Amino acid sequence: MYTLRMEVTTLIKDARRVAGITQLELANRASTAQPAVAAYESGAKTPNLATLERLLGACEHDIEVLARPRIRRGAASLAELAQTIAEDLDQGHEQDALRLLFGFADDFRGSSRPGRVALLSDEPPGTGDARFDAALAGVAELFASEGVIPAPAWVNEPGRFVEPWWFVATLPAFHAYTLANTPAVFARHGVFIAREVFDRV
Repeated sequence: MYTLRMEVTTLIKDARRVAGITQLELANRASTAQPAVAAYESGAKTPNLATLERLLGACEHDIEVLARPRIRRGAASLAELAQTIAEDLDQGHEQDALRLLFGFADDFRGSSRPGRVALLSDEPPGTGDARFDAALAGVAELFASEGVIPAPAWVNEPGRFVEPWWFVATLPAFHAYTLANTPAVFARHGVFIAREVFDRV
């Protein structure tokens, strides 16, 4: 396990060594004192971002800052899920593909608001099965509504609706119940699935 302090310490030390300069030379180039460089490299002090950029610049390194939306550990976006669903369907594992759809609820609810937007925003590739392509759009709309975020535009693409209707519950005896308990956002895509499956995973 690395802490931010350990990573910054290693970063400065490795950059200086690759540049082939001493702590004193780095201090002179970065307009600071050698004891300060030593403190940064030992972890006794942690530089702020501006100081880190100056130190690394003195070692002829550029720094880039990447901000990523916070998502639940191990969560997959709908675009990533679609690829796994396609593989499951190719192998005849339709129930595994369905479980991926249902399990998305936990990933979405366990993510930050920016993370939730990121999980929905990219259009999923085709799965090779029109039912699942439509269901992915229904999932996106359902959770966009739940998270009070705009639904992505891709949910309205022509390939996101299926006919004849798909009743996910395979037994006809359950069709009436499913019809009555399917969220409207799923029904408009031609997919009938009881809302409760997303609450008990």
